[in-house]
Amino acid sequence: MFDLQRVFHTGIVVDDLEPAMKEIGAALNLEWTPVKRFDPMVIWTPEHGTQDYVVEAVYSRQGPHHLEIVRGPKGSFYDPKTFPDGRHIGVWVDDLVAETERLLSLGWKIRAAGGAPEDGYGVLTYMSPPTSLFIVELVTIELKPMIDAWVQER
Repeated sequence: MFDLQRVFHTGIVVDDLEPAMKEIGAALNLEWTPVKRFDPMVIWTPEHGTQDYVVEAVYSRQGPHHLEIVRGPKGSFYDPKTFPDGRHIGVWVDDLVAETERLLSLGWKIRAAGGAPEDGYGVLTYMSPPTSLFIVELVTIELKPMIDAWVQER
């Protein structure tokens, strides 16, 4: 079940990480993790099926609610020109499939996922309600140790 207390990041999709890190970090007094390159990152979308992308991201070290900055290839789900609104919240869920299916039953749409529906959506789904561009990234709790280690990495 969705629990607002388990929101762990607000993500921003950008064209270029370095300028975004500098301007946001300086203004908000944030330090960043090392840039993590996901190569490939498997993403499934209803429009294009499963594709591999190179995606780069950083997290603020400050938390427990972190700021995430993400950059992906032009024309992909992670392109600010195609990503609805450019922002999202990420929330831990214990059962990604069950929560994704629950939101689908309420009329929500999958914008992208870490795998095809028949493969259990991978480790994340980006979902939006039928009446807005609001994006919620459901993230399996199984990724929490990796994210926690990344935030501590120097």
